[in-house]
Amino acid sequence: MSVGQADVCKALNAAWDASGLDAIFKALWPDPTSTEYEVLHDEEASPGQAYPYCVCGQLPGKTSARMCGGVGKLCEVHGYTLMFTIHAKEIAGDDRSVKEIAAYLAGKVMEVFGGHPTVSPTETISIDNGYVLPTSYQTDYAVRVDDAEYSWIVTYLMRTDVPIML
Repeated sequence: MSVGQADVCKALNAAWDASGLDAIFKALWPDPTSTEYEVLHDEEASPGQAYPYCVCGQLPGKTSARMCGGVGKLCEVHGYTLMFTIHAKEIAGDDRSVKEIAAYLAGKVMEVFGGHPTVSPTETISIDNGYVLPTSYQTDYAVRVDDAEYSWIVTYLMRTDVPIML
């Protein structure tokens, strides 16, 4: 992972923590006070993870531009495909289908990071080394895992303007 991607991971975790998404997901856990598991995971969840939860992943970044950032400084613009995959299962006592639960949680993620049809993003993502250019929502869709489990994937194009040394 490059320093740029490490900065992006750190910034996404900070935005997630500030957003209150943990509480929204944990409210649907069998034990909302549990501290055994995290809600947001980088690339893969822990075995036995409580549902619902979210996995955040990035495809490798691609440099789309290089430029001078001032005297003796070079900068690159990197583009990343960012994916939030929400995993949901049936919840005892909840009248919603598992697909509706996954869609609800995807909507909450889109309220925070962008793409919601009626709510502007509530969190700003900033990195230590450089700048995050406007992030654009790409798509969201459901994937049926089995009768009692759905995943809902929300994707973004994130671009960063980062200094580099040659």
